[in-house]
Amino acid sequence: DVTFYQVRSDKVSDNIRIVVLADLHLKEFGKDNIRLVEQIDKLTPDIIACVGDMNNLKNDDYSVVTNLCEKLVNIAPVYYALGNNEYEAKLFKDSNITKDLKVVGVHVLDDASEIVDIKDTKLNIGGLSQGPEQFERYGHQFFDKYIEEDYFKLLLVHYPDEFMGILEDYPIDLALCGHAHGGQVRIPFVGGLYATGQGFFPKLVDGFHQIGNSNVIISRGLGSSHIIPRINNKPELCVVDLCWY
Repeated sequence: DVTFYQVRSDKVSDNIRIVVLADLHLKEFGKDNIRLVEQIDKLTPDIIACVGDMNNLKNDDYSVVTNLCEKLVNIAPVYYALGNNEYEAKLFKDSNITKDLKVVGVHVLDDASEIVDIKDTKLNIGGLSQGPEQFERYGHQFFDKYIEEDYFKLLLVHYPDEFMGILEDYPIDLALCGHAHGGQVRIPFVGGLYATGQGFFPKLVDGFHQIGNSNVIISRGLGSSHIIPRINNKPELCVVDLCWY
């Protein structure tokens, strides 16, 4: 599925298109992900945002991710926030995934931000690495500094449940999330069945949400790491058009 969203802001001077990838979990769409690359190319993004868990913690071979990103950087700048799989691989397995992503030209935002100028609009693109349990100890210092900038704040944060007690009072122009896999099993007319960190019948697993002073878009993601397969839950690319009108 390709799902389109439009976010209006007077901080934006011209239309800016963002394609969002989440939770690939080493899945391939055609040889070397050629179908995925072709689809993204047709969408003509100005920015490609990866919001984590493109790899699998249990698999040390993440070449699917680096090979994909090596192709994507030829389409548009790629900004990458860490999910729990990348973060734990870095901490506990001495993984070089973040270094190897940088080698192929990816902007890895590990509790870091970059101010970029796209179509005469300055975007403050940040990546928050920690989940809700670690935010106060490890993420708070970065985030307090990040939030001070007046430019359009585009936050890549893997965990949507950050907006259930941590981030909802902050003014974030647009947050992009993944992690919840759309609830893994989707029940017609009900929604997702279960999400880690939210439990059964979770609220923040997909779609657009206005939470406090923030706009939040959650991708259902592309792959799966669960024993239970995705049911009624197609892989999803999100396309976000930022516009001033």
